[in-house]
Amino acid sequence: YPAVDIAEYQVIGAHPSMSGWVFSTPGGLRCQSNMIADLGVSCTGPIVGAATDMNSVAVSLTKPGLIARYEQSPDDHSYPLLPTGSKIAPGNGVVCAVLADDALACRAKKPDSWPKDTQDPPDRHYGEHGFVVQPSGSWSY
Repeated sequence: YPAVDIAEYQVIGAHPSMSGWVFSTPGGLRCQSNMIADLGVSCTGPIVGAATDMNSVAVSLTKPGLIARYEQSPDDHSYPLLPTGSKIAPGNGVVCAVLADDALACRAKKPDSWPKDTQDPPDRHYGEHGFVVQPSGSWSY
């Protein structure tokens, strides 16, 4: 999938933990990918192919993908659309692609910019994790 220009999706907060990239999908998901690689990406909205009350999916390079239900406050900010057939790859180890109007896949792993011998911190393990949201069945790893 061709990568979009990440500058169109970037948000800058008062702290790196509040900075990163945001996007929406044609299927109604609203996603935030954090500048800090350990925080990964999280999306809210209709999780097709999962239990009917699921409204959140998230993954990071230190935690496997998770599909869950959370009570959420409405967010009225507009997020730029990540078009079907494209991906966002900001260099933080997270890559998300809109596979179809109603399908999104995201993967988190050590960023390519990190040295190959980057050690795990003492309190967590770096790995490759992800999720797929699609009508035929959503899943995570």
